Amino acid sequence: MGGLVRTVKRRQSVFLLTFAVVTGVLAINTLRQRIFDPVYQGGFQMQISNPFDNPGSGGGGGGGSVESIARSEIKTDVPSLIVLMRSPLLLGPVAQRQGVPLRALERNLSINQESARVDNVLNVSLRWPDPAKGKVILRQLAKDYTAFSMTQRQAAVNSGVRFLDEQAPAIEARVQKLSQEMLKFRERNNFVDPATAASQILGAREGLVNQARALQNEQVQLDSQLKSIQTGKLQFTPSGAPTALEQLGRNSVLVPGRASSGAEAASGTPTPLDLLNQFEQELATAKGTFKENSPIVQSLLARRNQLLPVVQRQAADAVKARLLSNAAQQDEINRQILLLSENFRNNPQKLSEFENINQRLSIAREQYSSYIQARERYRLEMARSISPWEVIGPPDFGGSPVEPDIQSNLLRAIMIGLLAGLGAAILRERTDNVFHTPMEVEKELQMPVLGLIPYLPLEPGVDIATSISKMSSSERFAIKESLRSLFTTFRLLRADNNIRMVGITSSTQGEGKSTAVSVFARTLADLGLKVLVVDSDMRLPMQARYLGVEQGDGLSTLLSDSTRKPTDFIHSIVENLDVLPAGPKPPDPAKLLNSSRCKEIMDEIRALPGYDIIVLDAPPCLMLADPILLGEKLDGILFLVGLGKVSRELAPQASRRIKASGVDVLGVICNQVNFPSRLNDYGYEYGYYYHYAYCIGLWICQERYRVNPRWVWQLCAALPR
Repeated sequence: MGGLVRTVKRRQSVFLLTFAVVTGVLAINTLRQRIFDPVYQGGFQMQISNPFDNPGSGGGGGGGSVESIARSEIKTDVPSLIVLMRSPLLLGPVAQRQGVPLRALERNLSINQESARVDNVLNVSLRWPDPAKGKVILRQLAKDYTAFSMTQRQAAVNSGVRFLDEQAPAIEARVQKLSQEMLKFRERNNFVDPATAASQILGAREGLVNQARALQNEQVQLDSQLKSIQTGKLQFTPSGAPTALEQLGRNSVLVPGRASSGAEAASGTPTPLDLLNQFEQELATAKGTFKENSPIVQSLLARRNQLLPVVQRQAADAVKARLLSNAAQQDEINRQILLLSENFRNNPQKLSEFENINQRLSIAREQYSSYIQARERYRLEMARSISPWEVIGPPDFGGSPVEPDIQSNLLRAIMIGLLAGLGAAILRERTDNVFHTPMEVEKELQMPVLGLIPYLPLEPGVDIATSISKMSSSERFAIKESLRSLFTTFRLLRADNNIRMVGITSSTQGEGKSTAVSVFARTLADLGLKVLVVDSDMRLPMQARYLGVEQGDGLSTLLSDSTRKPTDFIHSIVENLDVLPAGPKPPDPAKLLNSSRCKEIMDEIRALPGYDIIVLDAPPCLMLADPILLGEKLDGILFLVGLGKVSRELAPQASRRIKASGVDVLGVICNQVNFPSRLNDYGYEYGYYYHYAYCIGLWICQERYRVNPRWVWQLCAALPR
């Protein structure tokens, strides 16, 4: 944020000009629109609720899926409806009847919902320069919207009726098909309801199981009787009546190859069993009358014994026949039981098939009933012809212009002007490829900034002393204090070494190097130091003019003539300040500075008694070898950077060139600072003064109380800047 403020301050002219132009243009345009092109606004409200969307419309329930499908085709979609209402389909006829451009009508018409919770009410608003014409357009829109909704509703109802009529043959055919399928199912399975058939199957199966058990018991009895007959145990009761076996053989069993005993009795022919019974009765009578050994008894016994095997064989055959009949009956009953069980197992599948057919038949019948009801309701609604759109707020236009809004437009103009001015200032700052602050110089060159030299407005043909005397007392004080701080930093920079000869160079011409040398030398002289200024820039000498002496012989003369001495050309300017001019321009200054004579002259100048510091005004170092050749013979070089003058690319290149030669670069001096009014812009503020004020105090302690110089330098380096 601070950097942005400093940018605006540096580029305040660009900022203010851009701000004034942009804001003024926008403000004037707002006033012009208000006077010549005002815009009025009007509108109306329209309810677009659809009776089809109301569950209670049409009366009755049970519309069913067919009706819901038919009604879904005309369901209200508000966003799509708004697009339709703003389309040329509806706006084109209105624009043509009212004689207005369609594009203008589309651009100035807006349609939106009343609120998020009320989605069936639309606000239709129109902006128009003529309120009377706008009101007429709104009325025409309301009329056309209502008529269009009526047409669309009738078309939707007719479409629904046509849809239902198209579905009728398919629904009727489906009902008939499912009815025939149900009929065939019942005929194929010989029952009406699978559940009733299942209970009947279970009852019949239970009766057959009971019969099978009775036959099994009878089979056991017959097997026992057959064994008794085969072993000859055919017994009679004491009264002469036959046993149960005999009764079975007589009444129920047919002798193989013969008619039944009943048939023989009916025909009057006695059976062997009857003869046996007759012999048994006669034998019993004879035994009651005669003895056992009587001929009659024996004759009867013999005849009985002859007949007994026949009767036994006949009885055995009868039992076997009954056993065969019993087995046949059991097989038949088991077969019937298996059939019933198989039918019962298949009954769930048949029940599922029955339920499926029955359910589809029920749905088809319900759809058919729904179709009948829906068709009648649709015909009733078509006859009623109720419009789903209704204007609930009459069209109206306001009497005051809504555009332009002077207050908001002026505020917007100011904001846009501020942004435009800020952008112009930043753009100018970015396109101006020079250093603006000492911090930028220090960061780019990776060298400490020893101090700031203010901008001095020099008049042509007037020396620096005269120009400074014309400044105000506060400006002179600020310049004096800044240069004193620069000297203090310079002294403390190499406190452990004796720095007596120092050169000041820059990247290019025009950075104020010669002016800075003159002002710095005068400041040192004011501090009580004996100063000698040597103008070593023999290509473009300036010190003679700045210090007010005539340009005659000087350094070039000394380098060319070995018989002359430096003291021959030194001029006294004021107390404690002398100058050695550059002398006439030589044809090759670099050759003179690289000669052994130059080394001798520099040693002679260094050996001059009485001078506390010797400052050399060296040529620019970017394209010339002069300062590098000269720097080898000095204690160090101060690199001067003119803020707002030198390119960001040239200064680092020049500083690297000096460092590569092995010359000791003591630090950087920033020149051309608009001082002191804009010193805070460069981030130094009062800390700059406080820092160097402390350094001055420590330097005094060093000089007066002989404090170790290394301690003084370490303490100064630890102070915050």
